[in-house]
Amino acid sequence: MTITASGPTRDAPPELALGFLTGGMIGVSLTSFIGGCVVERPLLIVTGVALPAAHGLALLLAGLPRRLRKAASVPRTALARVETLETDRGVPTDVPVRCELSVVPDGAPAFRVALRQEVHVSELADVRPGGVVVVTYPPDRPWKARIVRRPTPEWEARAAGARLDAAPGPVLWSDPEPGRAGGYLTLFGLLLGTAAALWLLRADLFGSRGHGSLPDLPGWVPFLRLWCAAWGAAALVGFVLSLAGLTKAQRTVRLTGRIVRVRPPRHGGSRHGGISVVVSYRDPVTGRDVTATNDGEHGEVITAAWEGREIGVDHPRGRPHAPRFSPRPEPPGRGLGKPSCAVFLLYAGLVALAAIEWGWPWALVGAGGPGALYAAVHLPGTVRARTARLADLAAMDAVPGRVVAVLKDVGVDQEDGTWTRITPVVSFTTRAGATVTAHCTEHLPDPAGAYGREVTVHHPPSDPARFTLDPAAERRGQGLDVLVNVLVTLVCGAAAAVGAALL
Repeated sequence: MTITASGPTRDAPPELALGFLTGGMIGVSLTSFIGGCVVERPLLIVTGVALPAAHGLALLLAGLPRRLRKAASVPRTALARVETLETDRGVPTDVPVRCELSVVPDGAPAFRVALRQEVHVSELADVRPGGVVVVTYPPDRPWKARIVRRPTPEWEARAAGARLDAAPGPVLWSDPEPGRAGGYLTLFGLLLGTAAALWLLRADLFGSRGHGSLPDLPGWVPFLRLWCAAWGAAALVGFVLSLAGLTKAQRTVRLTGRIVRVRPPRHGGSRHGGISVVVSYRDPVTGRDVTATNDGEHGEVITAAWEGREIGVDHPRGRPHAPRFSPRPEPPGRGLGKPSCAVFLLYAGLVALAAIEWGWPWALVGAGGPGALYAAVHLPGTVRARTARLADLAAMDAVPGRVVAVLKDVGVDQEDGTWTRITPVVSFTTRAGATVTAHCTEHLPDPAGAYGREVTVHHPPSDPARFTLDPAAERRGQGLDVLVNVLVTLVCGAAAAVGAALL
């Protein structure tokens, strides 16, 4: 059996069009339903309910042939070797596990697959790295493999006496690849659908009540007041906990670790987990040096590593055996993220109350004014970051490098169209003598065939992790953040000015 990346990709035009239409449908249906409730028009309420139902029915009918083909396929049973295993042993019965398997079918080439599945605690002894399990999978969709929890006596005997070798990559897995273009188009469709529905309902919503006023919404005012009270109380509790030093961030022990060994990646393997490293750090309680690896789920992914690099290590207070890593040491946190989010939701409720009781222009003033102020305050920092990056690009060292591996992950999206993610790994030695191994995801032509290719790597002497293969392209892209910041400032400022003029 040959595993190939075929079928529609995540960002194929049909997928993008479907995402746009879905977003537009959501915007139109929600606006129609809420608008119908406000202006008491049953037809709009029915439209808001019927549109999602019709959309779901259309998707159901369109996918019926594919589901029939799936139902007609006969699953295949095979033996598999457990390569990696991650478990959550805090669950008392069925334990969620994520494992990577080398599946060895009878009469067909072996392949690797990653899966998530719940396994009973009594079966964990059988599902262990290096062990052999029985799996079943559809022949045309091997990424749908599942561990057979109660195999037949024949397969159980075969698994007990089998000795399997690891299969080569790529790794197949069913986690959908996040597509930025599809998400942006869905959001754009939602906004466009909402704007279109509001435009069609403008006379009923705004025209009959006079300039700048909204319809009477007696049911919404108590709800919004309760909303503001609840989020205000949540924000107050969060800030009090922060002052008392009881937030999760303040109870986290943050240390600085150092990479003592870098494990070279295997060509054709998976990028899951990042660069495998061994980290050493000092336990502040015992004063002893602790050595740990980043295998499994241990915080952020390390995509650039070299011996001697300092990285961040943190663990909950009293649990030094559960370290989590970050690419850079992090200062102690105050745990103000959730209280700040509560303050934002409180403010949104206050703006909605002002718009209902004093007129809709207050919504433009309340939303646009702080948005413009926030963007304007951050604009100098964005400009400084751009200037600093341009200075780094101008002072970069150019050293020879080589692509030492090409990682390949193959997965399937929600419509069972496969996608392939290629991640080249480049290795280079800085002038200071540090050998850097890092994922290279930009500015490398034909990444799938880049194994063994010699490249020129440009990096700042102080931080080799910020390397690039094309400084000119990096310079051209540095103005985008500043442009977006300026546009946000102008749009929000214009909205606030229009609202102020209509008051």
